Amino acid sequence: MKTNRFVIGAFILVALAQLYVPFQIISNQAGFAETGIEFKFKTDNRFNPDFNGIGSDLNGKFIWLQFREDHFKITDKKYWEKVRKAYVVFATDSDGFAKIKSVVTQKPVNTPNWVRVRVNVNWKDSTRLQLFYPFNNYYIQDTQTKKVESIIKNSLCDTLKTNYLKIKIKENQFTAGELILNGVPFKEIIGNTWRTN
Repeated sequence: MKTNRFVIGAFILVALAQLYVPFQIISNQAGFAETGIEFKFKTDNRFNPDFNGIGSDLNGKFIWLQFREDHFKITDKKYWEKVRKAYVVFATDSDGFAKIKSVVTQKPVNTPNWVRVRVNVNWKDSTRLQLFYPFNNYYIQDTQTKKVESIIKNSLCDTLKTNYLKIKIKENQFTAGELILNGVPFKEIIGNTWRTN
């Protein structure tokens, strides 16, 4: 009889533990959605005839985005040559777009507006630190590839247009929002079948 009670008690504890973990994840995501700060990352509209802007990985097809705020001025090249990971702290410029406030090697403590990035000293200009963001892939459906190639050539590579990706950030957590092409959401241009990561 005691063994049955022990087994039932253990089963209840395991069941509660299994419910607790997803509940915590959902609760944390809900808190992040309310308290994360949204930034508008302006894309760098560079045309490259050898690259159509579309890639693929295990998650599917994506548009590879380059951002204007992808480098930072440095003075100590030798120090930064040894660094591979850093933390970028963001602020907003006078036009409402994301700008880099600082790049540091220690985790920031007085602000939630940061993400961890890969870094390299720029091989063309050793006074610039090149930043590789973890959110430069905007996922699309496979069926959209042909249409997206046309959109990239007409919108993302047009230097006269203002394009940006909305990213919500809080202490290295981030979610990609809408990609805006010259004032129009990407999902409206492409249709209603889209997704982001």
